[in-house]
Amino acid sequence: MLIIKYPGNRNTLYSLAAAAFTRPNTEAEAGRTLGRVAANAPSGALGGMFAAMSADYEVDIAADNAVSGNPEPIGVFLLDAAGSAYENTPTVASGKLTVMTGPGSYETDLYETVNENDTALGVAWADALGDPLYVSDFGLLTTEDTGSVIVGYVTKTPTSENPLLGFNTVL
Repeated sequence: MLIIKYPGNRNTLYSLAAAAFTRPNTEAEAGRTLGRVAANAPSGALGGMFAAMSADYEVDIAADNAVSGNPEPIGVFLLDAAGSAYENTPTVASGKLTVMTGPGSYETDLYETVNENDTALGVAWADALGDPLYVSDFGLLTTEDTGSVIVGYVTKTPTSENPLLGFNTVL
């Protein structure tokens, strides 16, 4: 889920890559614990994941550049590719999904709770206020320097009472 506080640009110019509809959002696919992704999460891009351009000029789920060689992140997905229950599914119909680009202020409940080696993050979220944010190899925000560009800064740390992570993007 992505909550817009102060929006950047809403961009739907490019088609969504096939993998952004079909990639399973499971711990088996990630190869580690996904503490903030629900076990029954739909496949494909989720609101709050980061987007990157593919080699075919399509929008895909971002992965950290150090591991994948993918282009750098361009923004954050506004909605889930699969749509929501009991709503229309414009992404499925059009092949496009809104990506928030440019500077903006947001909150999300999707972020890494461990690093890419499935061990504790070097900087715990409780101590991360003002820290830079990077994109993990699964398209989620992390405090771990993964080799991606800095995509934003922490403006609100998640707690057990309010698990939303606040951040400003700098893309």
